[in-house]
Amino acid sequence: MRRKCSYYGSPWLGMFIATNDKISIIPDDSMEKIETFVREHLKTEVVRMNVGESNLTGLYIAMNKNGIILPNIATESEIADFKKLGLNVYHSMEPQNAHGNNLSVNDKGGIINPNIPSAERLRMEDVLGIELVPMKVANYVTVGSSVLCANKGFLSHFASSADELKEIGDALKVRGEKGSINMGVGFVAFGAICNKHGYIVGEQTSAHEMGRIESALGFID
Repeated sequence: MRRKCSYYGSPWLGMFIATNDKISIIPDDSMEKIETFVREHLKTEVVRMNVGESNLTGLYIAMNKNGIILPNIATESEIADFKKLGLNVYHSMEPQNAHGNNLSVNDKGGIINPNIPSAERLRMEDVLGIELVPMKVANYVTVGSSVLCANKGFLSHFASSADELKEIGDALKVRGEKGSINMGVGFVAFGAICNKHGYIVGEQTSAHEMGRIESALGFID
């Protein structure tokens, strides 16, 4: 239960925080206890950054070990700060700009909202160094919020079909399961943050849901 926390009372941690296996990005106004919590459980360097002068960092960016996709609302100073992280940075002009909502990626592959134009998808693939497979999950195009993934596994929306789970697994090149977060919500990536080292979840998440997360993400042999 020590993996449960909130962001100023919100259990939707994935809307505010993004991570890969080395760096976690939290909003500039985050409380010290959030920074400590992220560092302890995800075992990464923690960097404070906003996007488009908003604290919805996790909603607006997609990232893996190779690169970061920033939205059209990112400011020039923010872009410069992100480039200092040593990753490829792509400032996308795509109108569907909530990239954390539109992409679910790890270091091996990814899935993407099928409404994103193919030319834009190719540019994102180049920055992230992976193939992005267009698809829906549980009939939602917002695959970034519907699939929580890392380099050891993934958790998908509870309404995902068996065929979708296989397709997601083929794209991400890891095994996975379906489940929920924060007492029954299917948009699992908005209620949790994970990498290969560990995970954190919104404070409304049940013990059963946490067990499913640990199994899906490969923390249980």
